[in-house]
Amino acid sequence: MKPPKYSLPEIERRWLVPDTGLAQLASRPYRIIEDVYVAGTLLRLRVVREPDGETIYKLCKKYGRHDALANPITNIYLTEEEHLVLSALPGACVRKRRHAMPEGAIDVYPAPLSLAIFEMEFDSGQAAANYIPPGFAGAEITDDIAYAGDALALRFAQARS
Repeated sequence: MKPPKYSLPEIERRWLVPDTGLAQLASRPYRIIEDVYVAGTLLRLRVVREPDGETIYKLCKKYGRHDALANPITNIYLTEEEHLVLSALPGACVRKRRHAMPEGAIDVYPAPLSLAIFEMEFDSGQAAANYIPPGFAGAEITDDIAYAGDALALRFAQARS
């Protein structure tokens, strides 16, 4: 499927973060993010709870990668009421804490997943290809579908049932 003209390319790379890399997060503020990956679709329903108490609701459509790093996406911001209506759709849910870093962010997933992922977004494929990750970053998982958001949500749901 060709992405629509209003989609934007999301260019990112991702790495696992070993437990030793998490000590730096103790004093950093974080957002709580809850994602529901709607069953049978490429849709993600997201709730973001900011440190100041603000709550943001979004519906995201990902179109699938069309080159090595770019994934076209479209985001629609929702009201709480719109989110409530869409939250009735079937899907797998996962929660995480997102810690902003000077470069990128670290997402920390609670048990039963108990893992952390550093992600960095870029303005161009060239910038992504040239990027050297920080020392705390472990194995790169950018192309590992086992660590895609929907796969993590399914693992989280299966482990909890």
